[in-house]
Amino acid sequence: IANNQINLILNIDKKDISKIKNIYFIGNKFFNSSQLADVISSSEDGWWKLFSSSGLNEQQIEYDKQLLRDFYKSKGFYDVQIESAFAGLDNSNNFNLIYSINSGKKYRFSNVDVQPSNTIYKEKDILEIKNISVKLLRNEDYSNILLTKLNKQITDYLDSSRYNNFEINIQEKKKADELIDILVQINQEQKVLINKINISGNAITEEKVVRDNLYLSEGDNLSNSKLKKSIDNIKSKQYFSKVEYKLEDSSVKKNVKDLNLFVKEQATGSISAGIGYGTNGALFSTSIDEKNFLGQGIGLNFTGNFSAQKLTGEFSYLDPNFKNSNKELNASLIAQTDEYTNSGYKNKSLGSKIATKYEIYEDIYFRPNVNIQSDSLSITNISSSDLLKSRQGSTLTTGLGYNFFVDLRDSKYSPTKGSVFYFDQNIATLISDISAVQTSLGSTFYQELINEKYIGSAKIKLSNSTALNNKNIKISDRLYASQSDLRGFELRGVGPVDAGDHVGGNYLATLSLKSTFPNPVPDNLRANSYFFYDVGNVWGVDYSDIISGSSKIRSSTGIALDLMSPVGPLSFTYAIPISKASTDKEQRFLFNIGSTF
Repeated sequence: IANNQINLILNIDKKDISKIKNIYFIGNKFFNSSQLADVISSSEDGWWKLFSSSGLNEQQIEYDKQLLRDFYKSKGFYDVQIESAFAGLDNSNNFNLIYSINSGKKYRFSNVDVQPSNTIYKEKDILEIKNISVKLLRNEDYSNILLTKLNKQITDYLDSSRYNNFEINIQEKKKADELIDILVQINQEQKVLINKINISGNAITEEKVVRDNLYLSEGDNLSNSKLKKSIDNIKSKQYFSKVEYKLEDSSVKKNVKDLNLFVKEQATGSISAGIGYGTNGALFSTSIDEKNFLGQGIGLNFTGNFSAQKLTGEFSYLDPNFKNSNKELNASLIAQTDEYTNSGYKNKSLGSKIATKYEIYEDIYFRPNVNIQSDSLSITNISSSDLLKSRQGSTLTTGLGYNFFVDLRDSKYSPTKGSVFYFDQNIATLISDISAVQTSLGSTFYQELINEKYIGSAKIKLSNSTALNNKNIKISDRLYASQSDLRGFELRGVGPVDAGDHVGGNYLATLSLKSTFPNPVPDNLRANSYFFYDVGNVWGVDYSDIISGSSKIRSSTGIALDLMSPVGPLSFTYAIPISKASTDKEQRFLFNIGSTF
């Protein structure tokens, strides 16, 4: 153009976004591909994922490799190597993502020793620390999760014993016969104070959100263990693609440092949808999720599920540190309509719940809540009994509830041992149309049976719903056994029957025994197979002296298979009822295709 200048024009043809078509795990990987796919954050593209992201980026692959390393080390594989992660384009311009894994051998903990670096540590405290270490690690497979727990327990003990400026260094030494010795070094750190904490890179995220996840603040003694824990905690929130730090000497005085944090923000919102079809009909679900609304660390979520017999929509709000209390605040609004063909009625409900949650002791969580719900019930079966028809109408319920949850599993991904336990109770207050108490408790135990291919579990559930003041509970509050707890029977097809309609019970008890087992399905289909034995019952009808339900214990046994087929996720269950009542409705075969993201 004029004046010896040029315009530079870049023509970019973006084409379609390349998606991850297949994810493969190769090498000496020990675990099947289905288990490993649950560990990583990347996911394959599929027709049932209408809006969810299946794109590829370098940071996500590195994150996946770290997740895989952590998973293997939590299962005893001390020498695991994720040798490579390769993404190649196929003829359709989509990626095949391949992780090459060498799991190595499985190790167990052996001897434990404690070595203080300073005479200020009393002998009785050193002995107690050794007792803590031996008790936690004795006869256990090597696990980085256990070492993290050990570090926390020792830190808590030293803090309670009034020690300051210490650093815990846990060293691992390999021995013959796949054993690992542990040396716990307790070092006395030079007293260094934190002068300033400077945070940069958070253009959207408020500084308060980052500081809420730090275990250090200005004026504290600098602790390397607390600093590492802080960085890990910030990364776990997934607000940032990169979190780095640098310590610099302060110009104010000696033994004082500034902590400079550098973060790089990433997208925190997602939209997804899924469709499926199975024995119980078609299902459509959708979800919109934001983890860091307005940069305040607030989570917003909308989830909708739509099927022939049930419609549910839920909006939730989560503040992880409400009013700087170190307790989360969760508020939700739920609308639901259900009309099951074998229940004889239709119920519409609209409710809201406000809850908080916090850890009251290691691995023990407490979650109190207040709630309100409006129900509208109408009879859909003209041949229903007069007693059932008399329950029609609208009711208002306000309640106070609480939940205790204990998690002692060895891993959140594919646990091989340990247990979870919960106790849940909701009490309808005196200003409710029907005052009632709903109580549930349950536990699941995991244990390796023969080897890692046979992981057994035992799940028990007990529930009760009882009205107060000589009233009867709402029809919508009556209890039913789910198809995952009592297989081989129709959904809501077990329990008391009133004029041909299954009306649920006031009491529920189920026990489900399950074990994985090897199968001949090709590994690329990521198949998981199970044996199971279910037993349970639903009984009690408070609104009638005539109907109580059968006292016969129901039971069933069978096999189940989950796999990732070319047409989408498939699940098959075949159950044979062993004992049943004459009024029960069987459903021996169940299948589903498609799923949410």
